[in-house]
Amino acid sequence: MLPLKKFGDYILIDELGRGGMAVVYHAMDTRTKQKVALKVLYESWMADAEIIKRFEREAELVKSLDHPNIVSVLDFGEHEGRMYLVMPFLEGGSLATLFNEPRNISLKSTAIILKQVADALEYAHAKGIIHRDIKLENILLDETKKPYLADFGIARLTDGTRLTATGYIAGTPLYMSPEQAMGLNIDIRSDVYGLAVMAYLMTTGVHPFTGQDA
Repeated sequence: MLPLKKFGDYILIDELGRGGMAVVYHAMDTRTKQKVALKVLYESWMADAEIIKRFEREAELVKSLDHPNIVSVLDFGEHEGRMYLVMPFLEGGSLATLFNEPRNISLKSTAIILKQVADALEYAHAKGIIHRDIKLENILLDETKKPYLADFGIARLTDGTRLTATGYIAGTPLYMSPEQAMGLNIDIRSDVYGLAVMAYLMTTGVHPFTGQDA
């Protein structure tokens, strides 16, 4: 539990996790008293124009999406030189948290979750967006275990808009398509590959491809 601390209009309750770009807090909106997930860009990245673009693009992308299985953006802005975005706080945590040993997801629940994630992906793809990082950690759950696709931080538009430097490979190796791992141009099939890896993992308990390192 964090010491009571404010970030703009939000009171920080606890830290939910850290990624390559930002830290995510469980927070409360002092205006609405609503519990939220507050994603704050690391201060060290604030001088990097490309990272700022990626962070802003994530907010813009998700705000443009309206699907029952995609996490929505409630607020977005800058406070004391730190970019942030606000999403609903989902009580169920991530699918990775639920999927532990011993596994406590039935095959029926697995099929339901995969279908809903696939529907969310199909919707995003129809909007011209490739997620590029489909994995258990990026599927969030509410209190009923309904799944929500989250973290569009490394997404790209299918019109060719790039927000990563040449030669930079974004994604998670255990879920990556070979094309993505090689840094080649990818399309929606790379997301389908990631979803298939997730399906394999959820039904067998192991990843289809492993190695000693990334």
